[in-house]
Amino acid sequence: MLSVLQDHLRSYDIARRADAVPLAMNPRLISILACPQCSNALYSERGRLTCENCAGSFEMRDQTALFLPEPVQIVPAEHKSNPLGVEYETILREGKKFVLNIGAGATATRYSNCIEFERKIFRHTDVVGDAHCLPFRDGIFDCVFAFNVFEHLENPRRVATEILRVLKQGGSLVIHTAFLQPLHEAPFHFYNATEHGVRSWFKDFYVEKCHVSPNFTAPFMLAFLLNQVLESVGASCGKEAREAAGQTTLREWADLWTDRSKVPAVFQELQSLPNEFQSGISAGFELVARKP
Repeated sequence: MLSVLQDHLRSYDIARRADAVPLAMNPRLISILACPQCSNALYSERGRLTCENCAGSFEMRDQTALFLPEPVQIVPAEHKSNPLGVEYETILREGKKFVLNIGAGATATRYSNCIEFERKIFRHTDVVGDAHCLPFRDGIFDCVFAFNVFEHLENPRRVATEILRVLKQGGSLVIHTAFLQPLHEAPFHFYNATEHGVRSWFKDFYVEKCHVSPNFTAPFMLAFLLNQVLESVGASCGKEAREAAGQTTLREWADLWTDRSKVPAVFQELQSLPNEFQSGISAGFELVARKP
């Protein structure tokens, strides 16, 4: 009974402090945030968020809570990100689920049932922080979205564990992540995962399906990769070499895999690309290291 009363008083105190927040601050947001250093509750005080336990202090900028120690970039309001897709927009529009959108970017519409989490401030960003240490209380969200995020995380497994923590019992997760994609958003592109790798990251979840969604099918893989190949050839070898590479066929390159004597035009140009270009479109890497 005592613990129930303490929980009730704690909830009342958090709500009271949230009510005292300036109108620019979302009271609901305050009530679900937690200190990323010690996981205790936060309250608003003179335009900052302060931890009840460790006295950690975090900046509030307009309606956005900032949990990164370094300066935060503000992205121009006219910037637009790719749409989520009809299925996921419908979930948000219906408003039945409380959603955390990690890596939300510049969304077209703000939804009251969605917390947008980023490392930069976009037009609708609610919280700026590190996904490896989500600044939210346990068991808060019905659903988590993380589209095109996991290839950019230094420790995907840790972030998966954090997502599990902030989801309600039975809550759902949807991610999109890279497999056969060239380098993008360098130097923050760390992983291209196979299906087995993705399943390993989320081994503590009940995985309903792990499949190739329509935006990741072979035609789009070829389009993305071949575009990067041509751009790299053009930048390194010039327009003429780029045009020559564009005239080669898939059959020519496929035949090279089984018969190394069938060398397509511009093979040598591709083979001789400087490492700055090779590293974005290569099949793999060799690393040589030494114990310090």
